[in-house]
Amino acid sequence: MSSIANDALPLLALFAPAFTPATFQRAQLLALAAILTTGCRTVSNLLRTVGCLVQGDAASYHRVLSQAHWSGLGLAALLTRFLLRHCWPQGTVRLVGDDTVCEHPGRKVYGKARHRDPVRSSHTYTAWRWGHKWVVLAVLVRFPFATRPWALPVLVALYRSPKDNAAHSRPH
Repeated sequence: MSSIANDALPLLALFAPAFTPATFQRAQLLALAAILTTGCRTVSNLLRTVGCLVQGDAASYHRVLSQAHWSGLGLAALLTRFLLRHCWPQGTVRLVGDDTVCEHPGRKVYGKARHRDPVRSSHTYTAWRWGHKWVVLAVLVRFPFATRPWALPVLVALYRSPKDNAAHSRPH
């Protein structure tokens, strides 16, 4: 499987240091499947797309996103270094940030909170939405074929208030 992924997406090898070898093999296959899959990109649909390449139990692929040991911050650092080496040999690096509220119905959604919606709010009215607030850090990149810079996300995190973090923190 790794030779197929290495030939198809050699850029993925850049992220290997952020994973354990077994987790990287599964993450690499999921990334390849995400490109090939049409429609909803759930882990189950990804595994259906590349079913003949799946080694081991399907649950181990689900655990890549929920329980496996890998570092999102490490992935962001590797991606940012790659972008800086290839897009900015010298000069100013422009970073942009965004926070977006994604609405989630349901009583037991992890990390859900009430957030102010800046798009629907005005000076006299404050609109609130229940859901996740995703904070994104992106690097602005200029491509020769585009008239405007593109924002390439390098780090995404779920915002949780200090009060929520303290209430749900696990002892180490």
